Amino acid sequence: MKLSSKKLEALRSIVERRDESFKSVGALELRKSQQLNEAYQLEVEYSEIRVDLQSKYGKDVEIDMSDGSIVNATNDLKSV
Repeated sequence: MKLSSKKLEALRSIVERRDESFKSVGALELRKSQQLNEAYQLEVEYSEIRVDLQSKYGKDVEIDMSDGSIVNATNDLKSV
């Protein structure tokens, strides 16, 4: 006993599309993992810079990102 050629072709088509869908999901998961790793690395770099700025200019230091102005510095700014 066999499936009709029409049913077999429909089944093959569905299996092929399903497999492609699984591959796409896998590729997306890989890209997601890569993006999360990059975001983590950027957060580590940001934290290192933040700690350095806080040690130089005080815990409450803020930097104006538009022009680099140092705001709320509690330490001496002579080394700027």
